[in-house]
Amino acid sequence: MNRPLYVSTGALVGRVNGYDLRGGLDIIADLYDRGICRGLELMMLTAYYSRADEVLSLVRGCGVPTPVIHCEKDVGTLLSDAGTLYAAGKSGEADGKRDEALRLFRLNCVFGGALSIPRMVLHLWGGYASDHHVDYNISELPELSRIASEHGIRLLIENVPSSRYDPLSNWRRLLSSLGDGGLIFDTRFGQLHNQIRETLTDPEIAPRIEHVHISDFGGGYRDFSALRPILHPGEGTVDFPQAASLLDAMDYRGGITLESPVMGESGRDTDKLERTLGYLADLL
Repeated sequence: MNRPLYVSTGALVGRVNGYDLRGGLDIIADLYDRGICRGLELMMLTAYYSRADEVLSLVRGCGVPTPVIHCEKDVGTLLSDAGTLYAAGKSGEADGKRDEALRLFRLNCVFGGALSIPRMVLHLWGGYASDHHVDYNISELPELSRIASEHGIRLLIENVPSSRYDPLSNWRRLLSSLGDGGLIFDTRFGQLHNQIRETLTDPEIAPRIEHVHISDFGGGYRDFSALRPILHPGEGTVDFPQAASLLDAMDYRGGITLESPVMGESGRDTDKLERTLGYLADLL
């Protein structure tokens, strides 16, 4: 099945290279021009807020379709912290965290709207508090969806790591608050919770999945220490041929983004990037 394959800027841009977005986009543009990928997913980073005009200009000018933006992960962490404070009776402090989460979220939506990106990946919970008070996070989902829609964006909620419940049960909890939004499935997080097969065969959940993130995972069940480093397919324990068969069985036709990084102190390993993309193109 000819599913569109994208590259996350997060695979090429980070602290190790001084957040060199131009260099990362040049690599993705070359891959796009040669037909190796069909677009990019813009991973929002804190470093971009002070460089807004530059970032927008670089993404617009690279000539690569950008169908997805990944919201900065601090939004979900702040909401989880707010839920913890609210549960402890500290409603004033909770409101402060919530307001900061919404402020950052609006900034992300401004970026996405300015680039006419139609969909945004959101970590609805995160950080140390994770999903311990996930109902609080879910209660903010309608407001988040409303803000996103003002900028022409639909939300996709990711199956991020959960320390109290699990991503699949959290997705079931939030479906009634999701509106016309969708779900985005990450193979690394699915493997962390041993939920790849269960998720991709769930009759209620699977039809709502409209994007997939690809990276591998080298640990066992709920081994949070193994979430870093982020591995490439074939370096960990994810059974990618099985995942591909499950996607085929559910007639999945959405996009697939490679998130596995290829940057280090010695530079960017573009050969490895191309090998992984070739493997995914053949498999998926």
